[in-house]
Amino acid sequence: MRTTRLLMAAAVLVAPLFTSAQSVYDTFDDVRTVNYGLDIPFADQIGNGIGGTEWPGWHGTFIQYDLNPGPDATNDSPMCGQYVRNASEFYDVVLVHPGLMADVGDYISGAKTMSFDVFSPLPGITVQITLENELLAMGGYPEGRHSEYTAVTTTGGEWETLEFTLAGQPWTEAANAGWWPTAAEAHIACDQMVILFAPASNTADVFYMDNINGPERVDEPCAESNTDPIVLMDADCENDRFIKEYSDGRLSIFPDPLNGDNNVLEYARNGGASDDVIVGNFNGALEIGENAVMTIDLLDLAPPSSLVFSIQDAFGTELAQFNLTSTLANEWQTLEMDLSALEGLPNATNFVMLFEPGQLVVESYYIDNLTIESIIGVDEQATTSFSVYPNPSNGVLNIVNEGADKIASIEVLNLAGQLVYSTSKLTSTVDVSFLSEGVYFVKIQTESGAIATERVLIH
Repeated sequence: MRTTRLLMAAAVLVAPLFTSAQSVYDTFDDVRTVNYGLDIPFADQIGNGIGGTEWPGWHGTFIQYDLNPGPDATNDSPMCGQYVRNASEFYDVVLVHPGLMADVGDYISGAKTMSFDVFSPLPGITVQITLENELLAMGGYPEGRHSEYTAVTTTGGEWETLEFTLAGQPWTEAANAGWWPTAAEAHIACDQMVILFAPASNTADVFYMDNINGPERVDEPCAESNTDPIVLMDADCENDRFIKEYSDGRLSIFPDPLNGDNNVLEYARNGGASDDVIVGNFNGALEIGENAVMTIDLLDLAPPSSLVFSIQDAFGTELAQFNLTSTLANEWQTLEMDLSALEGLPNATNFVMLFEPGQLVVESYYIDNLTIESIIGVDEQATTSFSVYPNPSNGVLNIVNEGADKIASIEVLNLAGQLVYSTSKLTSTVDVSFLSEGVYFVKIQTESGAIATERVLIH
């Protein structure tokens, strides 16, 4: 979760002591605990490497989910960040928001170092990190800047890990202006990291970065992240079961547009692609237990929108498809997918998501909290039992109530949990032959409120 910026006076009181060097900020795969740039939706960004007057917090073109251009012994992870430097900017920057950092004095002394992996086009290119206070840094340099660190690439066309050493302390210049009167206050005032590729130059080089390690944070996010098998993706802490491999649009870590208290995924749809797609994998097969349900949170600023979620095996064979629809404007909603038909399936490894398939739409969507859970516990007093035959069926279902209560309603739902048929008539036969072939769920409710569900196959 993105830590709220604190006033410097308050920061003096809360800074704890840390013993371990470096906090993992971003691996661009499983650990993603920071966001980048200004909080401007992608659709509203001006510039982004092609000129303009309003920058989103980076001067070039920054892609947060990109394929590793050359996996090797230094970095063999599938994803990384790609940055195309803006040649028109002498000091080209990427803003990184980790939250309030703990005492960075050890980075000044060199007792601790920051590092990240870089894939550069050439050796001899300087890369710089500046630690600063976001609010104060809105003024001109050196306002709000605490310390600067540099490293120089030693190779081109392959990965290397750069470790950064102290190059300057602008905060000492700021001390005379009263920003940070003492070193103690200065060292606990940083809440923003700035990365500069080839500073003081005008180049348009392409860089890749990965495994960003920065100073420890006062509130270290996700101390036990990537451990909950139920959570496939939480843009704050859990990303190890949601690995993007390809997309037509732009997928980015972004503050929740409604309150900014946590990070979500912003997906800027590609308006030039009628079947705009996100392709990824679950980093291993899903464990699909009894009565498994998958959920995903969606924020749609202009509903209704259709979302197709397809679960596939490693070869692209579709195992299940769910056709979901957003209905709420400017409000998060949870969409459910019933995975009962896939129970025990060992090869559900990949996923495909399509927003507004078949349409040329320019829109941004926000997603979070992709989960999978088996719902096994049932209140015995609130259930009844019945049977459906034949199963498989051609669409004419015979229903036998095996309880004492009379049936009050009968519903038929598809795999996405959508109601496709309902009746309140007292009947023992239901004709749903108009439905397409597939797996459905027949749910009955009795006059006393008891509920039971049976899975059927219609062919």
